[in-house]
Amino acid sequence: MKPTTMVLAGLGGVAAGVALFLVVLAVAGPKTTDQARTATFKVGSAKSLARTVARTGPLLFQDLLGGARDIYVQHLGDDKWTAFEAHAPGQPRTCFLRWRADSRTFVDPCSDQAYPADGAGLVTYPAAADRKGALIVDLTQPR
Repeated sequence: MKPTTMVLAGLGGVAAGVALFLVVLAVAGPKTTDQARTATFKVGSAKSLARTVARTGPLLFQDLLGGARDIYVQHLGDDKWTAFEAHAPGQPRTCFLRWRADSRTFVDPCSDQAYPADGAGLVTYPAAADRKGALIVDLTQPR
């Protein structure tokens, strides 16, 4: 393969990657400047999400604000929800907490520290279903 063909193929791959990123950002990113400012996210139907969490475990949402704020959304039963950072305090972004269904804990792969299913000991955010049944996570109020 000619070097110019290889360069063109590489540039085409980069262009495709940028286009894919922009599509994902348009679909998953904030829909309005107000939503971006308030950082309140409508995750989806609380009822449907509760079934998904029961089957597969807590839901990981990566990079919600275009930075390094990855979160888990966890259903704790009935109408109880919590959201919390997907990294232990002080750990790099590469150390995503891992869900262990058998022990119902999150484990930090970098330190082996375990955290309970409700995210105690991690930075948490308010999460609740609104009147229409949509799960809302408010990233403006870390606890």
